[in-house]
Amino acid sequence: MSLDGVIHFRNEGLDTIQASTKGQQERYIEIWDTVRNQLLALVNNGQVDAQIGTVLTERDQRFRREAAGFDQSVSSQNTAMRQVQGIGNEGGAAMVRAAAGGR
Repeated sequence: MSLDGVIHFRNEGLDTIQASTKGQQERYIEIWDTVRNQLLALVNNGQVDAQIGTVLTERDQRFRREAAGFDQSVSSQNTAMRQVQGIGNEGGAAMVRAAAGGR
C-alpha cells in the first residue's frame, strides 16, 4: 500500500531477475567464445600444438551442449516467473476490486 492510500501491486523484482539471468547467459557465452578464439589463433599461428585445436573443438561441442541445457532451464524458469507475475497481477487486481467494494 502506498502512502496516498492507493493499493499498488509491484512485481518489478521478477523482471530484474529475468533480465539479470539473460545477461549472465550472454556473458558466459561471450567469455567462452573469446577464450576459444584466442586459443584457436595460437593453434593457427603454430604457437601451440595442433592437437590442442582438436581438444578445443571437442570442448566447444561439450560447452555448447551444456550451455543449451542451461539455457533451456533458464527459459523454463523465466516462463514460470511470468506465470507467477500473471497470477500476482490477477490476485492484486482482485484485492483492489475487493478493497474498493467491487467483485
